[in-house]
Amino acid sequence: MVDKEELKDTMGRPLTQSLFLELGYSDFSVFTLKDDDYEYNGKVYPSLKKLFLESMDITEYEFATKNLLGWKHWQRLCANKAILKHVEEWRDELEIKLASQGVKSIVEGAKFGNQTSAKWLAERGWMGKKVGRPSKVEKAAQKAFDDALESEFEETFRVIEGRFS
Repeated sequence: MVDKEELKDTMGRPLTQSLFLELGYSDFSVFTLKDDDYEYNGKVYPSLKKLFLESMDITEYEFATKNLLGWKHWQRLCANKAILKHVEEWRDELEIKLASQGVKSIVEGAKFGNQTSAKWLAERGWMGKKVGRPSKVEKAAQKAFDDALESEFEETFRVIEGRFS
């Protein structure tokens, strides 16, 4: 955990770019933009990206209050173009991470006989619905996928089907 006083300049203002080692202000740096914590000149710089992803906070509020000077400080960082490009990547990765965990939960539900979960998986619910009729190529690809899925999980489907018959 970082001392909150390190997040301010000598006049007590919240730091922005100078918080990060990679942005060239190593005298004041507190964090790294790298994926993992990073040691430089004998000092370990915590990865703000890693802290962001570990927080699993889609609202970003708890992350900001725990790791920074609060919500306004986070908003100030996000308003900085040099930092925002990194934050946008972190947001995308967090969204994928949360979706992945959600799909894993649904798979577990299907394994234990949850019909809604099984149906959602069979219909490839994670892909979303496209508007309009599928093309011939999409139909053929879907049929090939369904056939492969059926042959791969034939025994599992029989067990699940047997539970609900």
